[in-house]
Amino acid sequence: MTEPILSSLPLWILLLPLIGFLLNGVAYPLAAKGIRHTHAGVSGSVATLVMFISFILACRGFAAISGEASVLTTGAFNWIDIPGMQMAVSLRIDRLSSLMTMIITGVGTLIHLYSIAYMSEEKGVARFFAYLNLFCFAMLLLVLSDNLLFLFFGWEGVGLCSYLLISYWYSEPANADAARKAFLVNRVGDLGFVLAMAILFFLYRSLNFTDLIQKFGPEPLLGVAAFLLFFAATGKSAQLPLYVWLPDAMAGPTPVSALIHAATMVTAGVYLFVRLHGLFDLFPALMHCVAWIGVLTALLGGTIALVQNDIKRLLAYSTVSQLGFMFLAVGVGAYHAAVLHLMTHAFFKALLFLGAGSVIHASGGEQDMRKMGGLARAIPLTYATMLVGSAAIVGLPFFSGFFSKDAIIFETLTLARGSSLLFIFALLAAFLTAIYTARLLVMTFWGEARTQHHAHESPPLMTFPLVVLAVLATIGGFFGFPNEFGHALGWDHSNLLAGWLNPVVPVVHPEAGAVPEWAVS
Repeated sequence: MTEPILSSLPLWILLLPLIGFLLNGVAYPLAAKGIRHTHAGVSGSVATLVMFISFILACRGFAAISGEASVLTTGAFNWIDIPGMQMAVSLRIDRLSSLMTMIITGVGTLIHLYSIAYMSEEKGVARFFAYLNLFCFAMLLLVLSDNLLFLFFGWEGVGLCSYLLISYWYSEPANADAARKAFLVNRVGDLGFVLAMAILFFLYRSLNFTDLIQKFGPEPLLGVAAFLLFFAATGKSAQLPLYVWLPDAMAGPTPVSALIHAATMVTAGVYLFVRLHGLFDLFPALMHCVAWIGVLTALLGGTIALVQNDIKRLLAYSTVSQLGFMFLAVGVGAYHAAVLHLMTHAFFKALLFLGAGSVIHASGGEQDMRKMGGLARAIPLTYATMLVGSAAIVGLPFFSGFFSKDAIIFETLTLARGSSLLFIFALLAAFLTAIYTARLLVMTFWGEARTQHHAHESPPLMTFPLVVLAVLATIGGFFGFPNEFGHALGWDHSNLLAGWLNPVVPVVHPEAGAVPEWAVS
């Protein structure tokens, strides 16, 4: 293992969205003599540019740590330095955070670009792009921090930005109510995070990930901290019983749904589990609970999605269901499968949300699928990309969701913490995904038109991100091509994602758990 390398890359990746926030939130409104005089072309270009540069730097960081378990870190300075308590501000790019950083900045760049056209008729739109940049800053702080305290600052930051973006059209009471609901429900979960940090600091006098991983042991009080972190994750990642905020969060503009509720914020709980897997693995009973919460959430979200007529709310409950699959994966110990589904979900769900925005744009603002129909002829490019996203989320061979969802279902049956009942419920949840996705396509794109509105294709700034995401939703799963299939084809290491993450999150092989615990308990 190589020693951490000092680098300014993590700092610049983090600061660029913050610079965009200051330019759009302060400098541009002052120059335009009022935020109401700001335009989407200018503010959107600034916001997109800083995100794109951050993405380029994230790719450079990814390339720089391609050696054996190397790490890039900023030079830390002491933020708190008193007897008995030292806390340093330090950023870290390792193999897990580099992958998360590229997803956040890459998908974020496409969503920012899409938003320029989508929000072009809004007045004072610099506020919207300032909030988007601030959200990306907070999410990057969450994944780049090398300790729990600053991860928590990012955790709270995305919650604040979610409130600001959901209530962007705050003059409508329903939007303000949805934002308050999201904010308050997340605060309930976040109380668990604060208490868990207090317990961990009491036990180990440190919140640094490296220190904690070396000190973790099977202590009863540590089990309480693990449960509290799990409770916090259920709020941020919309699991039972704290999932209720996410469907109402669709009140915000559609790009908000794509960024916050598909590609980034809601996966924070999954990231926390993977980052602290050494803690959670000490408590198998808790992880059984995590797996069951995940699979039940997947079933509940899929069941409710079956009867939704609002296209965005259907996709919202779909997100709840897919997050349930990720929690099922971490619960049974399939951490690599969880990260793979996190990545593929970012691609196909961002595509589906942005595609839904294109459908709404083409339909004159209509979101009720009962008033659509026949749109495949009017918006063929949107239809083609939505078809790809639907194939990916359903898991048709060989789209991205096929590899990630198949890996979760397979390891639910074969790993030691899995069970046949979890396997059956996961299959049922996957079947529900196929039903509600087919219903979306039939009601929206097929059959006869049920509206008099003249539908038209979205402008290139909206369709270009759809095409890029459609490509990623098609090929993204091949990074997790199963080693079992690869060996049959003569490939030694076909699962590139597992090989990449292995120095940070060791692989748990199915062979080691060929007889699940349920069979011998």
